[in-house]
Amino acid sequence: MDIRNARRWAEPGAKRYVGALLVVFAAFLVRSLLHPVLDHSMPGIFFTCAVIIVEFTWGLGPAIMAMIISIPIFDFFFVPPFRDIAQFDRRDVLIVSGFLLITPLAVVLIERLRRAQYRAELIGEVAQTRYEMLLRAENERMLLSDSVQLGNALMTYLTKHLDTIFYLSNPATRYEFIDEHFRRATGVAPDVVKREGLRALLHPEDAQRMAGLFAVDGERPHHGAHNLRIRTRDGGYEMCHCELQYFRAHVGTYVILRLHAGPTVRPVAPPQTLTPAATAHAVTETPVVSGGI
Repeated sequence: MDIRNARRWAEPGAKRYVGALLVVFAAFLVRSLLHPVLDHSMPGIFFTCAVIIVEFTWGLGPAIMAMIISIPIFDFFFVPPFRDIAQFDRRDVLIVSGFLLITPLAVVLIERLRRAQYRAELIGEVAQTRYEMLLRAENERMLLSDSVQLGNALMTYLTKHLDTIFYLSNPATRYEFIDEHFRRATGVAPDVVKREGLRALLHPEDAQRMAGLFAVDGERPHHGAHNLRIRTRDGGYEMCHCELQYFRAHVGTYVILRLHAGPTVRPVAPPQTLTPAATAHAVTETPVVSGGI
């Protein structure tokens, strides 16, 4: 992988060069304090360490500047004859040559190592980004697969029980469908159904018992057979045997209520006049929809 920014591992700005000057000055102070002990020995060792520290911390430019500044400083103050710029003999040449052999080598090696380290960090960040992109793509694929499976399941269920389904909703998307034929059989006005939904068609006790169907985080009734008291045109209620079915998807849970075609289930309330409330079950006219997917 071609990483063109590997040479820019050090932070830009003039503060790097100020820091390099401070490190060289610190090396000068330490060598000055030790001068009574060391005398003319190791005049450039502390400045070599200073250049290495600058290179490791701030990069190549400040290190070269520190190396150039260090040569006249240690040669003038710590190479005999001390503080004498007029004499430049063989001793000065050897000491400066040794400094220029060791220090640039250390600077080059550290620079290469720092660039390799920064390149590895950049490659790691690129790999992390691509991994996250792959994760998002995999999640989208799984969601799409779940949607396809849910669509197939819903289509199979709807086509099998289309003539008996009177309620379909998804609280997460605020979608609610009530069969128009079923609403007409109850005598409830369309604006009331649009405002209150299925609650307007149920007995208040049954509406409270089934309240979990109308909230995203509500406690949902168990799936299967239920007895619901449905409004009639004369203002009373009739008991209907219904079947509740859930279809879970990433956009929420779809709820389907249909008239139960199986055997009579145990009533949840004292039975009243048991006349089937909705004899017209076909969903052929325009439905009343509250909300939207």
